Amino acid sequence: MEIGVLRRDGRTDPFFDGTAAGKLVIKRCEACDRWYAPDAGGCPECGEEDLAWADASGEAVLVTWTATHGRPAEDGTVPPPVHLALVELAEGPWMYARLAGVTGDDLREGLPLRASFEHPDEGESYVLFRPVG
Repeated sequence: MEIGVLRRDGRTDPFFDGTAAGKLVIKRCEACDRWYAPDAGGCPECGEEDLAWADASGEAVLVTWTATHGRPAEDGTVPPPVHLALVELAEGPWMYARLAGVTGDDLREGLPLRASFEHPDEGESYVLFRPVG
């Protein structure tokens, strides 16, 4: 299943600069040292509106997932399912992402994951998560 071509929108430049360099970059409130997902607009804990971008470890655990199934091709072959997930980053925030290197039998709540990065020919690089080990 293709995810399409990803484009930056100005607000996401640091995130996509990170993915291009093979790093997961998320938001962090420097005032109260709390971490947030890349789309966070401000800190609900202390009210800080200007969150900084910071390198995350790339470590996560699987919270929940779903499998999407593609349509069979003209020749009858069926593409493998794509697994989409909600992961909890080691820093605390939850993030939606695609899983790679898994089958339905591998998946379980709490599965240790590590960020990896896809670098398509067109568009922005993006993060996905693979099982550790």
